[in-house]
Amino acid sequence: MLSRTLPLVLAALVAMNSVVGEAQAADWPTRPIKIIVPYAVGGGTDLLARMVGPKLSAAFRQPVVIENRTGAGGAIGVEAVTKSTPDGYTILFDSPSLVVNPLIAKTPYEGKDLLPVAQLISQPFIIAAHPNVAAKSQTELVAWSKAQPKGMNAGVPGGASALAAEFFKLISNAKMDLIPYKGGGAVMAATVAGEVDVCFVDVASVASQVVAGKLNGLAVTGKRRLPIVPGVPTAAEAGMPEYAIGLWLGVFLPAGAPADIVQRLHKEVSAAMTDPVIIERVAQLGGEAVQSTQAEFSLFYRAEIDRWKDIVVRAKVKVDR
Repeated sequence: MLSRTLPLVLAALVAMNSVVGEAQAADWPTRPIKIIVPYAVGGGTDLLARMVGPKLSAAFRQPVVIENRTGAGGAIGVEAVTKSTPDGYTILFDSPSLVVNPLIAKTPYEGKDLLPVAQLISQPFIIAAHPNVAAKSQTELVAWSKAQPKGMNAGVPGGASALAAEFFKLISNAKMDLIPYKGGGAVMAATVAGEVDVCFVDVASVASQVVAGKLNGLAVTGKRRLPIVPGVPTAAEAGMPEYAIGLWLGVFLPAGAPADIVQRLHKEVSAAMTDPVIIERVAQLGGEAVQSTQAEFSLFYRAEIDRWKDIVVRAKVKVDR
């Protein structure tokens, strides 16, 4: 008798758990939400989280706490999210480093461990040179590097910026060695001081130095020029249309999060990114607010994994496993 009724009991339990799960998702959130930023306070990801966080708090009528969980190039913060319960109470704000790190080093997570929710912004890289570098364009920079006995030194803050520089080297055949620094600010200071000839970095890190004439902006890697450095041409205008690569920031949940929580979070994040104050602040950082569906961001995220992996393979980047 037990053997006949057991399947029915199990089915009833599964159905009950499903109903409970749906009810919990429908009630979400009923307690504070934590946004994990895997980088230090004051960086671009942190600034955006602190702009969007209060908007989410007002929409959900729950406290939203920002937690900076730094270390290992962002991997420690990402790991904390992937190992959290996928119930919508732990959210990740992150950048392409999320994609790049597993490609070049051993990390405690993989791309499949996260569920893309919404893209927040897109932001190009900028190539900026010390005034002593006799190059006024991207094309001239490549020629100048080949004319130097030891080539040129390029400062990078690691992660996606380093791979962006590797991609430039790959497609231009520039004679260039990469010098790693801890953060965009350190790269900017080193370039201004002449420790390195050129830098590949996010626009916000060097925009003020370019405007002040302490660095020469040679190209931005986006589709159009930026209002904060209007005199700097795009890579396409500077003669290298294939050098289309950039940064982005997005919102993620642990894999397995309920679909209705994903959609509600996407809705509120997208609404926050229509705030004129946030849009203006993003523009001041050299970025552009993005509006896309959750499905579109999921496809974009997977395409980014493939794109950065291709760069690692083609540029023969050293992989630390």
